[in-house]
Amino acid sequence: MINRPDMPVGQAQPFAVQPPPDPAAPAFFPTAPARVEDCGLPVTRLADLLLKHLYFKSPVSAKDWGVMVKLPYATVVPAIQSLVEQGWAQTIGRMGGAANGGEFGESLGYLITDPGRGRARDILTRDHYVGPAPVTFVQYEESVRTQISQVDVTAAWLTRALQHLTLSPDLLVQLGPPINARAPLFLYGAPGNGKTSIAEACADLLGAPIFIPYAMDIEGQIMRMFDPLHHVEIKREMPPQLDTRWVLVKRPFVKVGGELTLPQLSPSFDALMRYYEAPVHLKANGGIFLLDDFGRQDVPPRSLLNRLIVALERRVDYLNLSGAGMAVAAPFEAMVVFSTNLEPADLVDEAFLRRVRYKIHVADPSPEEFRHIFERACREAEIVFSEAGYNYVVDRYYKPFKRPFRGCQPRDILQQLDEAAYFLQRPPLLEKDLIDLACRSYFVMA
Repeated sequence: MINRPDMPVGQAQPFAVQPPPDPAAPAFFPTAPARVEDCGLPVTRLADLLLKHLYFKSPVSAKDWGVMVKLPYATVVPAIQSLVEQGWAQTIGRMGGAANGGEFGESLGYLITDPGRGRARDILTRDHYVGPAPVTFVQYEESVRTQISQVDVTAAWLTRALQHLTLSPDLLVQLGPPINARAPLFLYGAPGNGKTSIAEACADLLGAPIFIPYAMDIEGQIMRMFDPLHHVEIKREMPPQLDTRWVLVKRPFVKVGGELTLPQLSPSFDALMRYYEAPVHLKANGGIFLLDDFGRQDVPPRSLLNRLIVALERRVDYLNLSGAGMAVAAPFEAMVVFSTNLEPADLVDEAFLRRVRYKIHVADPSPEEFRHIFERACREAEIVFSEAGYNYVVDRYYKPFKRPFRGCQPRDILQQLDEAAYFLQRPPLLEKDLIDLACRSYFVMA
């Protein structure tokens, strides 16, 4: 069966294709704290976090306890001592199966006491965060500013990144400047011609991977940042001095569509868990924030732009922590892309369009480009291209209806042809009856 990708394929060769240089090491490297004072949390806060972990898993060795909060053993020793002194945890001696080597204290096991359980329940009513120790907000600000992409994208690199699409040389030339400037961009045109795929491919051009924290502490409030839905972790061997409260990820590509609401652009406070989730656009820091299907949201386009305008112009967004009654200025260093099937001028007025300087139309493929897409789609689907079969598709299902070509259609049609052939236990070939089965169920026939 065909594995259907999201968007059309093809080949664009306006420039000589050269690979970009091997990505350099990340500009920001978080070093593990050597002392509890260096981790950014008071001993009491760190002890509270350790106790919450112990509440859900007891007993635990001191070393594993540190692993749970992703801090070195030496860093958590003062917090462990505090828990023992206050009678909230007790040592049970060396744990069976504890790893040899290292300090003797690392192998000691700890058990939560009955008073400790009561204390843990009290802490959990304040916040239910149980995970890696948060980094400070100051450290997060530094990481974002340090990891701003400085890579100059060349025409050859852009061509390489988009070589899986059939795009005109003129379109590639238009895309280069806003990507280099990391400037806000409108991509508009009919659906199915690769707007989303263009934006996603451009995220890989923005430079080396970046470090983001699992969570951060903002004036005593916890905000989760790492999100597996939007962040792709890079697995590689790291130096032993790495602060493992940080995750190495690809440059983020965060896409939101018609479901986007204004509250998603603010920190969300979970009343049950009692901590915050970072707003969706902040999770795009260092990469691309795509507002797909712009204009299809329940929120008026003007309201969305009003909400984002300060962040777009000043590279700072003001986050309202409603549960704490405070607001903080957070860095916003993502390239914002608006993708729409509508005319930009129909969505917002000239004053707003001036703030999004780059407006690029992604046109329908020409007949030559459409044929090229179809041929390549056949190769990828392992369906033999047939001149007669292709001409039948165009003559029967396009020309009589003056139907425009769309970049996604060849793969969609071949997907349905393959599925029909599979059901009929026939080889998937560009034969008229199979084409009819595919196209009649794909197109809305008059």
